[in-house]
Amino acid sequence: MAGAGAPHRPPGAPGAAEAEDACGWRCPEHSDRVAELFCRRCGRCVCALCPLLGAHRGHPVGLAREEAARVQKLTQHYLRQLATKKQQQVGNRNQIEDAAEKLQAHAESSKIWLAGKFTELRLLLDEEEALAKKFIDKNTQLTLQAYREQIKSCEDQIDVLNRLSDRVCSISQESDPVQLLQT
Repeated sequence: MAGAGAPHRPPGAPGAAEAEDACGWRCPEHSDRVAELFCRRCGRCVCALCPLLGAHRGHPVGLAREEAARVQKLTQHYLRQLATKKQQQVGNRNQIEDAAEKLQAHAESSKIWLAGKFTELRLLLDEEEALAKKFIDKNTQLTLQAYREQIKSCEDQIDVLNRLSDRVCSISQESDPVQLLQT
């Protein structure tokens, strides 16, 4: 995986202090040199010779550490956005759950009210009372089913956001700038 910016350091190689600074990453083209720059066009970490004499001649480059800092800043920004979206979904789910509870309470209240009214007219309206309660139950169940589906959808989105947040968080915690850029 040398072409992907994997470390190339022969045991006991000179320049150990330089290699320590660059976390042991070596240039894929010039394996005796530390990969301290990042080629923005190719998305690879390279040594200082590559943009001058190597395969990355004339390509836009920057310091790998600065590029890694920029990527870390971006990942933090995206983590905040994901957290906001997750919070919105949690809020949506809570609102839907509240609406479902209110609907159920209202449906029960409606059935009690209907029972009282129909009791007064029981002799004439027994059949009408049963039909009205069935209507409320049927529509309540249909609406509650729609709410359950919406709640499930919110929970699925929360799961996706959690997984994405976990992945982005693990990427943002990468301490090795070259490994972060190669992720």
